[in-house]
Amino acid sequence: MQTPNHEPARTDFGLLLARAFNAYVEHLHDQLATSGFLDLRPTFGLPLRALHRAPRTLSELGVELGVSKQAAAKVVGELERRGLIERTPSPADGRATLLHLSPSGRSLVATAIDVGSQVERDLAREIGDAAAADLRLALERLAYDAPWTPSPGSKVPARRVW
Repeated sequence: MQTPNHEPARTDFGLLLARAFNAYVEHLHDQLATSGFLDLRPTFGLPLRALHRAPRTLSELGVELGVSKQAAAKVVGELERRGLIERTPSPADGRATLLHLSPSGRSLVATAIDVGSQVERDLAREIGDAAAADLRLALERLAYDAPWTPSPGSKVPARRVW
């Protein structure tokens, strides 16, 4: 696309971020499918990665993800039906139930981490190690320490759940 002064138009930055994320998720799901993990939804990634770090109660998972307990329960139900997570009684609180990854869930997350690592290695080969490292730093900055101030109504700051 050309602008009136014949310079190529630059794609909006937000659109670039969204397209890059969507392309990555599509690639990830394709790679996971070749490993036998079929019919996954993008909403599964964050809860699975949060539970990869440590078992959590439903309430803790909701807080970690920045969603209501009801919203967390919905995705947890799907993940449980698919055999990716399991529930066990909490040893610390007999009234609480802990959510944790099933063996299949652990395998899925390990495979997803491997795919992401391979994408990063491929990118470094394509654009060079220094440029790939700079890109990683820029993405970490945007994800965890954005250069803009949060809006007054922001409820939940970004968390490292991946």
